[in-house]
Amino acid sequence: MSERLTPVERIRRKSDFASLYRDGGRSRGRHFTLVFLRNGLGHSRLAVVASRKVGSAVVRNRVKRRFRELFRRNKTLLEEPLDLIVIARPEAGEASWADLRDAYITALTRIFRKRMLA
Repeated sequence: MSERLTPVERIRRKSDFASLYRDGGRSRGRHFTLVFLRNGLGHSRLAVVASRKVGSAVVRNRVKRRFRELFRRNKTLLEEPLDLIVIARPEAGEASWADLRDAYITALTRIFRKRMLA
């Protein structure tokens, strides 16, 4: 069985991005900004955005792979189905796996602990 993210676990439509940016909550960290919104689909979805400020194409792709893997490994932390956009900051390109993992887990727990969800 494949461990890849399935197509239904990815945010791809422009309208989904627009509604998330318009209505979603935000959690800012050193390495990324997390935009989140309940989705009512029964499963969570993810998109990762890494601009050229993050680094070369190699670095941007590595950052995106790392965030997709963090999402895949930590689905159990999501207490309810969410749409998540991870906007990588330039610091994410130089961050270690452990730093990104800790920051991601902290951001998710902060969202649910403070009940930041609308």
